[in-house]
Formats: sequence, C-alpha cells, structure tokens
Amino acid sequence: MEKPKILIVDDKLANIISLETLLNEINVDFIRAQSGQEALRTTLDNDFALILMDLQMPEMDGFETIKLLRQVEKTKYIPIIIVSAVYSSEFYQIKGIESGAVDFISKPIKPEILLGKVQIFLDLYFQNKELESEIELRKQIEVQLEDNKKHLELINKILRHDLLNNLVVIRSGYRLFKENNDEEILAESIEYVERSLNLIERMKQLESFIEKRRDLLPINLNLHLKDIIHKYKNVDFSIRGSSHIMADEAIESVFDNIIRNAIIHGQTKSVTIEIKKKEKKCIVKIIDEGKGIAEEIQDRIFDKDFKSGETGHTGIGLHIVRSAMERYGGKVSVENNHPTGAIFVLEFLNVG
Repeated sequence: MEKPKILIVDDKLANIISLETLLNEINVDFIRAQSGQEALRTTLDNDFALILMDLQMPEMDGFETIKLLRQVEKTKYIPIIIVSAVYSSEFYQIKGIESGAVDFISKPIKPEILLGKVQIFLDLYFQNKELESEIELRKQIEVQLEDNKKHLELINKILRHDLLNNLVVIRSGYRLFKENNDEEILAESIEYVERSLNLIERMKQLESFIEKRRDLLPINLNLHLKDIIHKYKNVDFSIRGSSHIMADEAIESVFDNIIRNAIIHGQTKSVTIEIKKKEKKCIVKIIDEGKGIAEEIQDRIFDKDFKSGETGHTGIGLHIVRSAMERYGGKVSVENNHPTGAIFVLEFLNVG
C-alpha cells in the first residue's frame, strides 16, 4: 500500500514547514498548498488521508475552503483539522466544526497533541482502506461464485438433456437387438454409449475450466488442434499457420464443439483451419464446406437455449464456445463460406 498523503494548507510557507517538522516521524507524504484555491486544485489530482487547514488566508479563508471541499464528492469525507493561532476562541472552533472540520488545534501547538490526533485519523484511513479492499474482494468472490453457479447449471442441463436422450436410444436399441438380433442396431447403441462417455469427458473439461478461471496460460494451439481432429476419421482436415494463445483446458471443448457441429449439423466432409497473427491477436478461422448456417439465425446460434433443425440437441455447445472465448478476453463470430458452408472466426490474445 502506498504511503498516505497529508495536505497542509497555509499561506505562510514557514508554518507549513513547521508542521512537517513536527510530523516528520510519521511515514506519510506531505503536499503543500498556500491558498484555498490551490488546495481545491490539489485535491483534484490527489487522494488525501487528512488535511491540516489554516483559517487566516487572503481571498479565500479556511472556513470557505472547507465548505467548498465538503461540496465535492471526492473530498466530502476527508478529515480536516483546523490549525490556527488567531481564531482560537470557542466561537471559531464551533464555526469550524459547522463548516465541516472534524477537529481544532490551537497554536502554539503541543507536538504530542498534534501527533496523537494525526495518528488517530491515519489509523482510521488505514482501516477504511482495508475495509474497502475486503469489500472489493467480497464483490469479486460474489461475481466469481455467481459465474460458477451459471456454469454448473449449464453442466447439469447438458447432462440431464443429452444423457437422457442417449440413454433412451440405448434402451430402445437394446430392446430391438434382443427382438431382431440386428448387429447394426447394437453398433448404433454402442455408438451412443461412446457419445455419452465423450459427453462426460467434455463436462470434466468444463469443470476444469471453472476451477481454473484465473489461470490462463500460453497454449500451443496446433498441438491441441491435432489432438481434436484425430478423433474425426472420415473428415479431411487442413491446418494453415501456427500460434500460442492464452487459454486453459477448456480450449479443446471450444474447437471440438465447432468442428462437431460442422460435421453433424453441417454434414461437411472437409474442414480448413487458418491461423493468422494480427498485432497482439491471433485470428483463427474454422472453415467448412457443409450446409452452412442461415443468415437469419447466425446471431442466435450462440444463445444457450437455441437449437435448429432435426439434428439440433440442447443448443448448448456453441454457448460454451462463446462463454470460453469471453473468458479468454476474445470473441467468436460466424459468417458464410461461399459457395457453401460456414466460417467460425475466433479471436484470441496472441503470445508468440
């Protein structure tokens, strides 16, 4: 934490230096102002723990200066101690308090009284700073918890919906196999078992994404892409370019969801992935030659509950893509690939 600042306002430089000397054992930065106007200007560019204010000044006296400081949001609650030799009677002390000062010290100054009072307000300043830090930390934790809650709800929704659908297919396939002894039906049921296992694995990746939201690391994009495309045996892939990006374990889910959608929904047989560096960004285009995505729904395909067509499931995969990209400080969009197909554009932070 940086040292607190104390503003000393007095038209006589000797008085300012005298106060600084009396307070030299306190670890603070002193800022000087030799008029009320200068004091007001100085508070615009600095945050003060305390103000020591003289009353007898030309043009704008201490009373007027205090009243103006109390009218500005930034300085409304800064503690102000009046330090005065001329205006030391009870009348002026009351007037000073009514103006907005919190205390009054008469001259000649007793050093132990000055030090004691200044230290009290510095202690309050540090306590307030600690409280502000705790409040800010609590707010961050609450935001994090709310965000994690949304992602956990997302996971539960996927598991409830897609696993239930898969289990229905598996149960029906098992019944038909028993009745007809059809190996193709059995093979289809086994395929749905594999889909369910893959789904659970993707949810594990998403859980990891939640747990490590603050830990983005440099990721070798090409290595992850090779691991993903290895799963799709009947699709021709081409990767152009290379880069490291800032991401986490959820990166595979990002690309896998887009590629899987292109294969299942777009029915593409080929996918080209272009990686280009642009200043501090990495632009990745996933280009397919499938059925494409109608322009009227391109703005909605990343919504959590959106689904379209006979092959549509929860509509959750692309929503996960958008959530992850926002986490990475990037973005995702989609456009048409002419004459046919779609292009997903991913924007990451580039690290080399």
